[in-house]
Amino acid sequence: MNNTIETAKALKSSPLGSVFIAMLEKIKNLYDANDQYKELVVSLNGLLDAGYHFNSPEVQGIVNVLGDLPSYGERQRNFERMYLQDEYTLRKLPSDPNKIP
Repeated sequence: MNNTIETAKALKSSPLGSVFIAMLEKIKNLYDANDQYKELVVSLNGLLDAGYHFNSPEVQGIVNVLGDLPSYGERQRNFERMYLQDEYTLRKLPSDPNKIP
């Protein structure tokens, strides 16, 4: 993917080059967010299994980061409503971000 970004930067002078760069950066951010999500869910499940409650600072820190990960519009609102409400909904978080409805 880095080679593609470098190629796009070389095309920056063209009108489509800047649009192409913006699209590539969004895709890269999405892949980074998916990796972060997977790591956070593992950490969150470990905390919940260790007896931490929804209102504990450690769990709330992860909840806040999950809520700030890139997603847009209705998908973001659905994610927060379905998974970030309480300990029960946190336990329903899919391990794969691609399985989030």
